[in-house]
Amino acid sequence: MPAIDLRTALRYLTVVAIVLVVGGLFVRQQTAKDEASADTRLGLLDDRAVALGEPVPDFAVEANEGGVIRLSDFRGQTVVLNFWASWCGPCRAEFPEFQAAHKERGDGGDLVILGVDALALDSRSDARAFLDDVGATFPIAFDTEDGAVATRFGVLGLPATFFIDRDGVLRQKNLGPVFGDLLPAGIAAAEAASDVP
Repeated sequence: MPAIDLRTALRYLTVVAIVLVVGGLFVRQQTAKDEASADTRLGLLDDRAVALGEPVPDFAVEANEGGVIRLSDFRGQTVVLNFWASWCGPCRAEFPEFQAAHKERGDGGDLVILGVDALALDSRSDARAFLDDVGATFPIAFDTEDGAVATRFGVLGLPATFFIDRDGVLRQKNLGPVFGDLLPAGIAAAEAASDVP
């Protein structure tokens, strides 16, 4: 077997090093693309069922103000998840109560009111006009156009409200309007469950 001189060995090593660097950069770029696409994927992010006393499925929806809202973004806070539509009279009637709760305890506090428009049954322009009318300042988002999130949560009619504790567990739900004591009672149920060690 012929001996390889030092110069030839250095050339081979240089070529191998270049191939490894280029390959590493390619893998890093692909990984970054995969992470970016996972961050922007909309809809359901896991296959959990929705049941009282169980963790709710995570989802990503388009925020009214732009960007993406994930339900898991609010882990560590009590979440009132409300599905609504612009044409829904009871939805319009309950929004002032959600707004008052947000003003009192939300906006950086330990309570999040998250309104999700049932986009499969509504239009963005009608939804935005509705929001302007009611003056909502809590986080608002749009379900996917096929209504996948509302469907997974078992929303058959509007409005529908889900009370989720700080650990992401569903503690109470209300299929129908939330008036009177229903909102504070649902929040209290979610918070009480979070306080149990």
